[in-house]
Amino acid sequence: MSRRNWRAIMRRVAVPAVLAAVAALVAPAPATAEPAGREPVVFVHGLFGSTANFDTMSLRFRLNGYARSELVAFGYDSTGSLVTAANQFAATVDRVRAETGATKVDVVTHSLGGLPSRWYVKFLGGTENVDDWISLGGPNQGGDPGTCPAPGSVACEQATKGSAFVTELNGGDPTPGAVSYTTYSSRCDTVVDNEWTVLDGATNVDVGCVSHTNLVSDRSVFDRVRQAVTG
Repeated sequence: MSRRNWRAIMRRVAVPAVLAAVAALVAPAPATAEPAGREPVVFVHGLFGSTANFDTMSLRFRLNGYARSELVAFGYDSTGSLVTAANQFAATVDRVRAETGATKVDVVTHSLGGLPSRWYVKFLGGTENVDDWISLGGPNQGGDPGTCPAPGSVACEQATKGSAFVTELNGGDPTPGAVSYTTYSSRCDTVVDNEWTVLDGATNVDVGCVSHTNLVSDRSVFDRVRQAVTG
């Protein structure tokens, strides 16, 4: 065999081999199963808050393997009716479940956001659609009269101790269904007193000295939340 023919044969063999090796290097890794017990997370902000309040926590979830599509921040008029917000939240949960194919979601709330989300769980069928419900500095017992920073608003009237909204929400079983309820409070919270956050039937946790605002961005609080939602 001539040297020219040998070189031609080697090119025909070597080129496909090189291409196969390159393809193996750049090919996407095989899909892996989602961690057991993991559901999409829906965040709910508090009074005067916004969906951006959870940007840091959402990023930390992504760094722990969650996809963007599994992390949804719910926005609503936080000075308006909490019952209206609960109905809007129900639609958001349905949308997230439909888009992700998940049977249930986990709910992480800050401050006032715990009230409409829990109304959804208790009265709008959420016990079937929520796996873990978490409150960060939430006024679950209602705030003392005159302490809400949006006086005269519907939300403040509903979120006050003894209101018809709080009385109905906490009447009977305040933590119904098979949902796992967890509240986190801080002794350094000057907005929502520790005693307002406690909820019968929930796991009530004192996270130490963290400001009310920083409950959504503090690393140690995130670690507790992540552990709670992944079991």
